[in-house]
Amino acid sequence: MSDKENVLSLEELDALAKGMNDDSIDLAMGLTTPVSAIKHDLINEESSKGINTSAINPINDRILLGFKRRLSSVIRVPVNGVADAVKIQTYGDYIAGLKAPQAINIIRVRPLHGESLLVIDPGLIAECFASFFGGERISEGPEDGQKVFTKTELSLNNILMKAIFGALQDAWAPIHSLTCAGVGFTSDPGKTKTMKRDELVLVSRFELLVSQTTRMVEIVYPYYALKSIRSSFLRPPSETSKDDLAERWSANLEAAVMDSELEITVRLAQISTTLKEFESLRQDDIIYFAKPHFAKVHVENIPAFEGNVGTQRSNMAVQLVASLARPK
Repeated sequence: MSDKENVLSLEELDALAKGMNDDSIDLAMGLTTPVSAIKHDLINEESSKGINTSAINPINDRILLGFKRRLSSVIRVPVNGVADAVKIQTYGDYIAGLKAPQAINIIRVRPLHGESLLVIDPGLIAECFASFFGGERISEGPEDGQKVFTKTELSLNNILMKAIFGALQDAWAPIHSLTCAGVGFTSDPGKTKTMKRDELVLVSRFELLVSQTTRMVEIVYPYYALKSIRSSFLRPPSETSKDDLAERWSANLEAAVMDSELEITVRLAQISTTLKEFESLRQDDIIYFAKPHFAKVHVENIPAFEGNVGTQRSNMAVQLVASLARPK
């Protein structure tokens, strides 16, 4: 052995290499322990002890589609929007980022443990108020952050909360059956004490474009609560997984198609004439025709219904009396 800090000499290295090549030295010799290695795939998120947060993004897309459809029927204006990627942060950081006033609903989502939050932009409540009662839409809240919600605004908040509950339960149905209920309300983020400040939460943020203004809705789940149903995010084995994925794909396609906008045209009458008569028409001329019993309602230029034209409150309306669709 060499005397330079236990480094092998050239002769010893050559002898060691020769013994390894001709198998005269047992390579299994040396220090061994009964400890076994545990295989861990760093790429596969499902192998971690946490949850696969990317699996929640498609659920949020379905929540957005369902809520947009419900909200459009409430405020009677088109609603667009996007669902942001889910974010994990501490509860204290999330609350610190909220600017008062907010419509903070404390909710229970069973079978998830603990309490979650449903935070609705007060401006969205103002949109509903203007839709129901008229008046100007408010783009911002009070500058001092102090606001007391009226009974009417609280009622509108409950309407929005139920609409979000419906969208949330429908979106989660292919993964896990959920039941939602409201348990409390506050407008001051500092008074929300549902979790400890150092606990992790998963934030689902939805940006809604209503009347050319962006309104926010956020659902905040306790991170440990979603870990309790972690197995629901894993694909089931055997052939049933293919059927389950096909059902989810069909459900997502149906939700996307149902959110498509269609053009409806109501035709009171249709008159045939000649080019000569048409070119001879002048201002104040009167065209006589026999009024049909019903107007024709066309959807994307396809006859769909017959109906009576009238008014509903201050809006023009058509009452559908018969379908023109061919029986299947």
